[in-house]
Amino acid sequence: MAQLNAPEDKVCKTLAQETAFEVSLDLGVMMRVRFVRQRNRIISFVVQLECLIDNNWYPIIRYDTAHQFAHYDILRPDGTQDKRPMSVTDFNEALTYAQQDIKANFRYYRTRFEGWLNE
Repeated sequence: MAQLNAPEDKVCKTLAQETAFEVSLDLGVMMRVRFVRQRNRIISFVVQLECLIDNNWYPIIRYDTAHQFAHYDILRPDGTQDKRPMSVTDFNEALTYAQQDIKANFRYYRTRFEGWLNE
């Protein structure tokens, strides 16, 4: 008996859409955002604050969903990272929170990082 294959238009496929952009928050301060959405649901994201200090760009703090959970990494000049879980587990809410936190607190994060550079 011949095997029947479903026609392509009958196969239900939900494609994920990736979006990436940068937001300049101040001179020498950049927020990079990348997320993957499937319909109205965020399935992964990265939101990272980067600052230009002494002609070098440094990643300062990163929110992401690596390891399948929403968390943030406090990044230090020596390369060490302090990983902390986010209080929200819904990726849609976590993505929004990450962007809002970086916009509201980038000056604090930069100042803290500069202090570590000068230790």
